[in-house]
Amino acid sequence: MNSQYYENTLRPVALDSATLHQVLVKLRHDVKRATDMIKANAPEPSPDDSNGFGSIFNGALGIGLMFFRLQEQAAYLADSDDASHHLAAELYRQAGLRISQHTTGASHLRPGRLAPVESATLAPPFMRIAAAVAGPTHQPVNESDINILQGAVDPDERNTAALTSLFEKIPKLISAIVDVGKLGATEYSRLHGDHTALPLMWPWKGKYYIGAIHGIAGILAILLACKPSELQDSTTDHLPIIAQTITGLCKLSIKNNGHLPSSLPVHPTSHASPLVQICHGSPGLLLLLAQARSTPLLTSSFWEPYWDQAILLGTQRVWEEGILLKGGGICHGIAGNAWPLLMLHDSFEYHKGSIAQGKLAYKDRTGVTPPEDEVELSGGYFLSRALALLLYAEKTRPFDAGGVNFRMPDTPFGMFEGLAGTCTAWAEACVVIQARLRKEELDEKGDSVPEKDEILCRHLSHELGFPGLSLGTVLR
Repeated sequence: MNSQYYENTLRPVALDSATLHQVLVKLRHDVKRATDMIKANAPEPSPDDSNGFGSIFNGALGIGLMFFRLQEQAAYLADSDDASHHLAAELYRQAGLRISQHTTGASHLRPGRLAPVESATLAPPFMRIAAAVAGPTHQPVNESDINILQGAVDPDERNTAALTSLFEKIPKLISAIVDVGKLGATEYSRLHGDHTALPLMWPWKGKYYIGAIHGIAGILAILLACKPSELQDSTTDHLPIIAQTITGLCKLSIKNNGHLPSSLPVHPTSHASPLVQICHGSPGLLLLLAQARSTPLLTSSFWEPYWDQAILLGTQRVWEEGILLKGGGICHGIAGNAWPLLMLHDSFEYHKGSIAQGKLAYKDRTGVTPPEDEVELSGGYFLSRALALLLYAEKTRPFDAGGVNFRMPDTPFGMFEGLAGTCTAWAEACVVIQARLRKEELDEKGDSVPEKDEILCRHLSHELGFPGLSLGTVLR
């Protein structure tokens, strides 16, 4: 046994209709049991305790985010419409109990710590705005919360008009992120030479991390979650350098047989083998590539064969080495390793047309016909493996008290390390399964454009993506 993971003896889940319905029932039961355990073991903090809510990453706010997500997906977790309405109301109530109503000024913001997932200043207003927008009856957004988020975007401006004022700043914020990435790459080249430099690089704590939580893959995934018009307009085009950086990451992964080093430059590590987890490792690159392949404006001009080669090798590493001793969480656990495979299922299942265009554009651009895939990848290839991993996550602690072969997370019921994150992955899989079942119905009817089906589109719109890093990979 490796000191980081167990040998994978699982079989990919069969994807026939009967089996998918069985898996759906099982995952719904897991979500119900997990939420009951979380309510019992991680009760809501006292409203008067300003320090009791923690962060989205590992505190009550993260559990609140889980309940918000489940409320949005309640129709996929209940057996009937009536039951889903009651479930959604209860999930929304549980979320509200875990949102701090205490406010702090923008003066508490810390440079380099401006993500709501980690920031104790930004997380509460982010969650309060989510509660106002996502609730059964839309509530007005508190202007003080707008002010705090404005402070994260531009500390020198105070515009309390509406959320629109935040969205209007997104292109400016994107440009700032890209500009810093260019400066980071220049500084890296000065320190370490050009031979391992990437076009965009961001230092953090003295290192140039690559993974999805702390590094390049995560930053690029978030940028690709923005609207195309925010990434490319008549005066600015960030897509070429984003694509070049993605291709650079793919080449690095291919060089390492599907593994992704934690940081650059690559140094000897004390780990028995490279890390395979979202925060550091190939799952983070797979998440980014799922986002990239699901962005038609990017793939139509910049798709490279390296992308799919890195996807194949990375998926093989995740499948072989992704059952982590650390357990079931989404930051460094089994559920987190399965999540990019859910996203890749969507990319390969629903974006065949844009990828075909990308391959034609590649041939026109280079004069080279894209090589035949070593293994024919399909949506089913990824989903069958994702579901096998997610079902196996049932055996991890604290969900399975007898799961002594897995470590108990430091925050057993939290979003990124604990059961709340695993529960969100199970719920996301329920939506993915429902969407696939609908597409199979359309395929059987001979529907040539299933993506225009209203029911399928509704299902896909309820895929919420990896918390803090992505949106649903289809309808963006």
